[in-house]
Amino acid sequence: MKLAIVVGHNARAQGAVRRDTGETEFSWNSRLSEIIEDRAGRFPGMFVKTFFREDVGSYRRELREVYRQVDEWGAEASCELHFNSHSTTSATGTETLTSGTPLSRQFAMAVQREMLDALGLRDRGLKTVSRTDRGGKSLFVGRAPAILIEPFFGSSPKGLAATDEHDEMVFLADAILRGASKVFV
Repeated sequence: MKLAIVVGHNARAQGAVRRDTGETEFSWNSRLSEIIEDRAGRFPGMFVKTFFREDVGSYRRELREVYRQVDEWGAEASCELHFNSHSTTSATGTETLTSGTPLSRQFAMAVQREMLDALGLRDRGLKTVSRTDRGGKSLFVGRAPAILIEPFFGSSPKGLAATDEHDEMVFLADAILRGASKVFV
């Protein structure tokens, strides 16, 4: 099974920022993608490759280009890495976005369950998005079933405590891989 990991945002527009370390979504998820790749060998039949969104002048072209690369690689599924943020520190939880297709939904449910077990945060559930929803466009660009994860809030003390240690990143990486393997391997 070929799982594409797409790091959300890009080097110029790096997304939300963790309140504890000042690390951006792009930076934190770049490190998470390395752990996912390193751990993939523990899941028989799982092959993982990371793809980075590049600033090419427009959001739509950025998405088309990275998912063209995902398609050329022959991915059977893709998972785009993000984390949430909010103006209030009480916002917390784990959610997964899906396009709503049967395989995307099944993949999203499996990864959501695993992330909840790994992080112990509130279940914000699955969100089925449309092509016009903010953040939803990437779920419709490539050919493979796609999900977008928001495992925690970088503005929440609970979310930060659940993800601030290397071991916790490993637990999250394994959760993503376990979820994918339950559906695709």
